[in-house]
Amino acid sequence: MVYYRITITPLGPLSTEWISGTIWGHIAWAIRYVEGEASLEAWMKEQETAPWFFSSQMPEGMLPKPLLPPITQDVKKTSLEEFDLIKEARKISYIPEDLFLDLRDNIDEPVLLEPLKIEVKKRKAEPPMDRKGFKPLHLFHNRIDRQSGRTPETGGLFVENSRWAEEGHRFQIFAAADQDCKKRLESLLTFIGHSGFGANASIGRGCFRFDITEENRLFGESGNRAMSLSHGVITPAMGNPRYKQHTHYGKLGGHFAAGAYSPFKYPVLMALPGATFDPCGELPYGKLLAGVHHDSSLDFIRHHALHLPIYFTEVTP
Repeated sequence: MVYYRITITPLGPLSTEWISGTIWGHIAWAIRYVEGEASLEAWMKEQETAPWFFSSQMPEGMLPKPLLPPITQDVKKTSLEEFDLIKEARKISYIPEDLFLDLRDNIDEPVLLEPLKIEVKKRKAEPPMDRKGFKPLHLFHNRIDRQSGRTPETGGLFVENSRWAEEGHRFQIFAAADQDCKKRLESLLTFIGHSGFGANASIGRGCFRFDITEENRLFGESGNRAMSLSHGVITPAMGNPRYKQHTHYGKLGGHFAAGAYSPFKYPVLMALPGATFDPCGELPYGKLLAGVHHDSSLDFIRHHALHLPIYFTEVTP
């Protein structure tokens, strides 16, 4: 397996979150538009037996915080300030890569909480940002009355909620495949970066530039537990899973979103990045889902609900 770190620099607001299944879908459409229909059909067949794996987006240099068995605090020996620090530390979604690498051979919640409590103290003085490092962006619009061609006096104003990355802000995703596909990924990501990722790409949303390098530090190690970097479904090969749930409301992309079909897929219940489990067998964990759209003529549509895992050793009491 060849692993890649892809660093994304947004060139404008983002309307759609970079989650693993959506990234995979954009790659599929990029193959269709850059390489042609036959190339897409061949790639889709390969995905059934040798899929490409993608993580979801995370801040640059960070990883999802692994879900670990929670400890019970001694009420008599723990101050209110300490309880508050522990509570806030447990809310942290991402931890530095170096911290994970330092702890990966011997990790439990008490060991992880100590550096996170220090991080909580630092964050209290910082301006509000969301868990992936983006500031909320509120765009105000006024509705146009089609009969008068003017804005109405009342009831015309509405707000569009989006996210904005400050200049120079970057985030990262990871990708993996059985074969070296760096040049192909570069070509496909260049197309997506120019055309835009996700919703409202026609008005300039989701454009980006990127850097891609092979990643050799995080992957390939062994351990008694695995942590997913992706949004994916839970399957039998994932023993003793510990996860938080996420309902994904997917839509069709490309020219399938142009009006000939209903754009809405069935909702999919998945685990969020940071889910941990006992790796029982070889990759893949999760599943490439079929039957995700109600139109029988689109039975070839798939949703990528596979996990890209990294491994660690969890200490059991």
